[in-house]
Amino acid sequence: MANTKFDRIFIIDDESIINSIQKLFIQEFFPENSLERYDDSSLALDKLTSLDEEVKEVLIFVDLNMPILSGQQLLDKLQESGIHYNVIVYVLTFSSDAEEVEKIRSHPYVRKVIRKPLTREKLAELDIVRSRGI
Repeated sequence: MANTKFDRIFIIDDESIINSIQKLFIQEFFPENSLERYDDSSLALDKLTSLDEEVKEVLIFVDLNMPILSGQQLLDKLQESGIHYNVIVYVLTFSSDAEEVEKIRSHPYVRKVIRKPLTREKLAELDIVRSRGI
């Protein structure tokens, strides 16, 4: 596997079982990284806004529809907080609402919107994975 590129990887999804399965898949592609898994998007936001100055790049997989903060709200609040690091976001969703999906797709942090369930095949197709030689 390639050298570590990300200082942190976050997986944020309110569905605990889905979150656990996604973590296993993502860990296969990024074994040298420590993954942080959150079922509560507000706790994830707290952590993301309090990362120390040594953090330069963060990869986030986030569910679009969550009860406390939606993926859109989380990303908007993260952007408003004036974070000091680069963020690459992949949004995961079951949503078939084209307007909702298009809105999140246009967020500056979002690289791609992925239909759930996340699979090894979908991970393998991501630009970030290909660019790392995985």
